[in-house]
Amino acid sequence: MNSPTSPMGLFSVINLLMLFLSGKANDVFLSFNHQEIGKNFADHLYKDLNYAGIRTFRDDGGIYTGQKSDIKRAIQESRISVVVFSKDYASSTKCLDQLVLIMDARRTTGLLVLPLFYNLDPSEVWEQKGLFEEAFAKHEKSFHKEMARVDSWRAALKEAADLKGKERKQDRYESKFIESIVKEIADKLNLSRPHVPPSSVPLSSALRPLSYFFGLLREWRRSFFRTPSLFLFFLTLLSSSVEGS
Repeated sequence: MNSPTSPMGLFSVINLLMLFLSGKANDVFLSFNHQEIGKNFADHLYKDLNYAGIRTFRDDGGIYTGQKSDIKRAIQESRISVVVFSKDYASSTKCLDQLVLIMDARRTTGLLVLPLFYNLDPSEVWEQKGLFEEAFAKHEKSFHKEMARVDSWRAALKEAADLKGKERKQDRYESKFIESIVKEIADKLNLSRPHVPPSSVPLSSALRPLSYFFGLLREWRRSFFRTPSLFLFFLTLLSSSVEGS
């Protein structure tokens, strides 16, 4: 057995701490057609998720070019992916590529996937009819030498549309729909914290729910290894403590 003062013993201690402190970089990866809903519904959803303490990653329309590996990493480092299927979702090859990565991560890393059907019947996605059918007719012409890629898009769409999701119909208030999404995601993340509007008077620690402190711990855990100086200081302190024991 390694003693706490041996190099392997020190490594074991550090490794255990890293396992405890490490976690997913994001709570949610948000996939949507930026040109269609990026400045309205998707933006409102993104802001409300973050306001609720749910750390959300989104592709703002420019980061994807030449950086597919970064998107793949962001997906793998998320706990849930919210896929917003809108009428023009399938017209975006970027969205379709993301969806393939998302469904791969669902199988390999246990990523949870929540499909949202925004002013769209789920059958249009699963059966790929209507605007989805038109989009794929164009894709098959543009990518006739990459039919395996087109087939992977079709398979990912069917797989995602077959999952339990949430449907927003045009006669439903958008704010209510977003509120229900935030609540469902918070429940999935075990973050059922009451929504408290900002106040100039801080809430007493004694009155704050336990989940509030869990949220603070999660944020500290995420940022710990992203701050090199803090991490090096911690290692130096731990090493000195072990050597002095």
